[in-house]
Amino acid sequence: MHFDSESSPGFAIGRVAYQIRAGMAAVLKSAGWPFSPEETQTLITLSDSGQPLSMNELASLMIRDPTTVKRQLDRLVEQKFVERSVSIEDARIVMVGLTRRGEQKLQTVLPLLDDLRKATLKGVSKSELEATQSALRKMQKNLTKHLSKE
Repeated sequence: MHFDSESSPGFAIGRVAYQIRAGMAAVLKSAGWPFSPEETQTLITLSDSGQPLSMNELASLMIRDPTTVKRQLDRLVEQKFVERSVSIEDARIVMVGLTRRGEQKLQTVLPLLDDLRKATLKGVSKSELEATQSALRKMQKNLTKHLSKE
């Protein structure tokens, strides 16, 4: 059987994701930002939530391994961008949230990342973007269902 990587959405998505990550890394580095794109995504996810999240919630939203997220959080806590606390409902659950410093500093790089987003989407119509996002959500749902059967 011949596998055609050009017709595989995974390969195409992987190439675009690699380029976006490389672009983010370059933008963040030129701004003197101390964190990787992945750590920055963690900050953005916490900011978007508007409230502290459990480690598992954060890892789930980011579709990342909790151990990887914990390592990223260690560095973010050390730099005082994120703080850990104990859940009010269950003392065994660690909650993580942005500090005021983290939120303020994040706001300084978001416009730069938005410029990269705009450059990425140049020439892509609103309907193309909506169709792409819809297809990606369906693929993610299909993969989640498929992988949970294994």
